[in-house]
Formats: sequence, C-alpha cells, structure tokens
Amino acid sequence: MWQAFESSIQTLNKARRLNLSIRKSAKNPAAKHLVRRPTCTIAELMGKTKFSKDEICHLYRTFKQDCPSGEVSKAHFAAIFATLFPSGECFRYSVFLFRNIDRTNSGFIRFEDLVITLSVLVHGSIEERICWIFDLYDLNKDGMITRLELLQMVAAIFQLIVPVCKLNFTSITSAIEERTNQLFETWDTHGNGHVYKEDFIQYCLQNETIQKSMEMLKSNICS
Repeated sequence: MWQAFESSIQTLNKARRLNLSIRKSAKNPAAKHLVRRPTCTIAELMGKTKFSKDEICHLYRTFKQDCPSGEVSKAHFAAIFATLFPSGECFRYSVFLFRNIDRTNSGFIRFEDLVITLSVLVHGSIEERICWIFDLYDLNKDGMITRLELLQMVAAIFQLIVPVCKLNFTSITSAIEERTNQLFETWDTHGNGHVYKEDFIQYCLQNETIQKSMEMLKSNICS
C-alpha cells in the first residue's frame, strides 16, 4: 500500500535535476522575461528557513544563473518536468507539484518558494517532510485528503511512471482504483471519507519503509 507514496518520493528525487534543465532552457535567447526580485530579505528568509545567510546567498546566485528572470511559470515548470520523464505523461503531476511549491498561488515559482521548499526537504524533521507530502496530496489545501484527491494523485503517478505506449486504459484504471482504495482504507482511520494530517503523520511514522524513503529523499537532494 505504500508504493504510491514511495513512487511520489522517487519522483521528487528525480526533480532535484530541475536546476540543470532550467539552466539549459534559460540559454534560449528568444525567452525574455521581466526580472523578478525576491519579495523577502535575507533576514526574513533566514527566519522562515533553516538556511544560513551564506547558504541563502549561494542559493540565490545559483538560482539567478539558472533562472535569470527570477521566476518559473507553470507552463515552463511542466516543460522542464517533461524532460525528466520523457516516456510518461507528467503534466498532471507537475501541476500538483507546482501548486505545492507556489504556496502564495501567484502562478509562478520564485526564489523564496524554492528556498522554503528546500529547507523543509533538506533540513526539516521527518514530521515536517511528511507534512509536505501530505500537502502535496491535499490538492485543494483544505487540510484533509478526500478519496477523489487521492485518486487524482495516484492516477498522476501512474501516468508519470508508466510509459504512454504501454498504457492499457482498462487495466490501468482498475489498478488505479485498487491502489486508491487500499491507501484510503488504511489512512481513513475515522471512516468518514477524509484523511486528516494527524492520522497521515502517525501512519507514516509507524511505517518503516516510508521512513526509509523519506531519508532517501533527503540524502538525494543533498547529494
């Protein structure tokens, strides 16, 4: 039942290569954008993250080299993600991931969005990282996961990791429904059709495989 969760973590591991893809696309002279500067000062970012001043300055220099415009749009992000999963259909998952990074719902990922996300995934406790995964699954950000939201996420993961040429609609639909039901029945401890963050955290903390996957996510991002 943890496979969908682990697949999501493995997907995030691949996403650490986004900076390289952004750098390549930023070399396109036809792409001209207004330069957006961070809305937070270094001191404010230090207060919001667990990065030091020197680390934030280093990250900003790297970000500006990779993304001179100072922001990444949803379409640009989806295009970058497509290069990481050339055999799958990644648009839906990339949109879900984009929303979880763009917490202000501005339609763009800016430097402060990436720094805050990296701080959670690199320096956050296992509980904080589990919360971030929960928020990824909580598509409308209302503090709970419904069966429909989980179904959409599981479907997005299947589309991502299964080559499009090998998709069989009937079998894939059945597999998505089965995996969704398995996960939801485990997580919905109150049986009221909602998965709450506290229950999700407790389930993950008691699952050794998920904890190992979370540590793998942290180590791979740091490498």
